[in-house]
Amino acid sequence: MATQKAPNRVYYIAGGYEQSRPILTGSAAKKTFNTIPIVDVSNVFSSSLEERQAVAKEVGRAAEEVGFFYAVNPPVSKAKMDKAFEAIKKFFDQSDEEKLKYHVDKSPAVKGFHPFDKEKVDAARRESFGFGNDYTEPEQHVTKVAPLGTVHLNQWPDETIPELRKVMYEYYREVYDFGKKMIQIFALALGLEENELDNLFKYPLTDVTVQHYPAQAEPTAAKEILYAHADYGALTFLLQNDPSDKVPGLEVLNANGVWVPCPPMDHAYVINTGNYLEVLSNSRFPSTVHRVFSDSSVPRFSLPFFLSPDPSAVIVPHPRLVPAGEKPRYEPHDVGARHVKGMMYARPEHPYVKKLAALGLAEKDYRYELLSQPMLAGLAE
Repeated sequence: MATQKAPNRVYYIAGGYEQSRPILTGSAAKKTFNTIPIVDVSNVFSSSLEERQAVAKEVGRAAEEVGFFYAVNPPVSKAKMDKAFEAIKKFFDQSDEEKLKYHVDKSPAVKGFHPFDKEKVDAARRESFGFGNDYTEPEQHVTKVAPLGTVHLNQWPDETIPELRKVMYEYYREVYDFGKKMIQIFALALGLEENELDNLFKYPLTDVTVQHYPAQAEPTAAKEILYAHADYGALTFLLQNDPSDKVPGLEVLNANGVWVPCPPMDHAYVINTGNYLEVLSNSRFPSTVHRVFSDSSVPRFSLPFFLSPDPSAVIVPHPRLVPAGEKPRYEPHDVGARHVKGMMYARPEHPYVKKLAALGLAEKDYRYELLSQPMLAGLAE
């Protein structure tokens, strides 16, 4: 039997569990944000430490007070942003038969095409296409060459849309470099040395999952089309529809239980902190709850880039951010183990997940290599 939800509370998923907070009004309301801040990030690659510190100060304020901000003037080509959207729209314009050739069930790491109405926690009408770490692909060899036994994880429609892989990787390389630089900016924002977190992001987990919410023949009233949740990664870099489309969508939850709109801004990223930065910062930078709330009158596309620490990393609050005499607010987070656990929870019917589950492994034995190098677990690709 489903648990009845109180009308004066907001419910969401965080840390893999349903949580809630009260809707506060009148004298009970807290001082909190009502708009999403804007930060000019044009100087993140400046040769001047003073200029990078100035960006970090604004980023830190936004992350601490809201957990979300618009990053305007990012060091990513506008043309590459536009081409990425154009290419992915071509993919979704294909027939279902063609798209299903790249179904996520064919990838041990759940990369590729995900059709409508299959997600466990959300029955909204949406489809997606995703790719991420795959060191068998030459485009990623500048980062790392595949260890022995690594299998192909990404799937590309090279025969029907050969430009998709090229265009997406041209975009990926720039947002990847931007993401790693932003880790350094966040380190400065925390009062750490600029490169003090670099060892945790040497070979970071990355994921690009394009979401498509098609327009419906009979538009519905605005509703929640992506469940309220907090991200578990480190940082998310989101591109939304062209602002001229006037597509409502992303909303961010403030401390009073009020949803604050975060509409598209031309060629700007919406950046938010995830659980790993919340842990690293010892809760100074929270992983803020958000959702997608829209009608179905206009098709909606979103292009997020998710950045997480190395799969071999164990994340704990940075020692310099834990006050003397106090205990850290969080237990250690094993990145690889959490990644595998999250996939097994979200995709229990996935063919490879079933194989993993059949091994009966304890959670302490979960590691990312179970996905990228199945032979280590005695599993065939």
